[in-house]
Amino acid sequence: MKSLADQTDHAALRKGAHDDRARQDFAFTFRNLVTSEWMPSTRTVFDKRAAAAFARDTGAAPETPRDIRKAMDGDSWYRFYLSARRTSQELIWESVVPAVEADLPTGGAGANLDASVVPPRYMSAIDIHCMPGGYAEDQGDGDLAAGAVYDRGVYLYMSGLMGPRNDAVGALAAAYLKAQFPAFAPARILDMGCGVGHATLPYCDAYPEAEVHGCDVGPALVRYADERARSWGKAATFHQRDAEATGFPDRNFDLVTSHILFHETSTRALGAILAESYRLLAPGGMAVHVDQPRFDGADAWATFLQENETYYNNEPFWRKYRSINLHAAAVAAGFAADDVTLDILTADVVAQSQNNVKLSPEAAAKRRAGFSILIARRP
Repeated sequence: MKSLADQTDHAALRKGAHDDRARQDFAFTFRNLVTSEWMPSTRTVFDKRAAAAFARDTGAAPETPRDIRKAMDGDSWYRFYLSARRTSQELIWESVVPAVEADLPTGGAGANLDASVVPPRYMSAIDIHCMPGGYAEDQGDGDLAAGAVYDRGVYLYMSGLMGPRNDAVGALAAAYLKAQFPAFAPARILDMGCGVGHATLPYCDAYPEAEVHGCDVGPALVRYADERARSWGKAATFHQRDAEATGFPDRNFDLVTSHILFHETSTRALGAILAESYRLLAPGGMAVHVDQPRFDGADAWATFLQENETYYNNEPFWRKYRSINLHAAAVAAGFAADDVTLDILTADVVAQSQNNVKLSPEAAAKRRAGFSILIARRP
């Protein structure tokens, strides 16, 4: 069983007292049991009995993700697994919230807030990832609670695989840019949908001469991002703004990014965010959007497993995101077709966390696992 490395401390982080940590350790261990041991067992159940039952009832073998779901939904083991997986998610939040409430952090004086910003309904109408109160929850001046719950909860949810600062995605993206475009030296950077700044701060290190900004609609997230950055001495400025319409001037940034944002927005919003990225870029600038791995549909089983996030973990747009033609969406937003590239940001964390299928060394070597990355340049 995995052990949890310690998350890096900062002024706003709340790990809790002894009993809180014990509950968090249990939630972490239980989630890893579910995802590392029980999830792979669902394939055995499918191969040994669910597929045969489906074929017997329908006269055809299950081939598509929809077929597989119909085959599995009635199986007692699979239903037990789903219940355990949902419970493991809720236990994480139940172990984190009391620790935050017992020692509520305050701060974020350096954040630029705008009370006129209304969180879009696709965010406010549902607690994404079952996080109590959701990302936009706010208790007023100085409140950091939503940020504190998110920061610690994500660390436990990802089993620490995002690194002690939860910044692996931003660090990977920044390193990719430095390697692929060594002459690119952005002076002004904007990270859209920045949350608590997990992926924002690596750009401070990658481009130390740049002016780094992050924006999000959640005021407590933005305050928390500010407090977290200042605690570590990082020069980043955080704003309460909507990625669909930030209000920043035209052609104001050389690099516009987002990280794990697209799959949590509606289809309409995704197009608007790409259009806003284009509007904000200065000539020669680059938009870089990183998100969850995308499947080509060839692996019906992997697709079926990933779609469980939509069905059972309050990720309503995950399933639809997978089928969107991102290249076409970027072109529709204003980018020239030849200026848009899709690639894979290779990452061990994806291989370790997505499907937990135990591959042979040979199969693992052939499987290029990683985050989806869209790069679009403005001439």
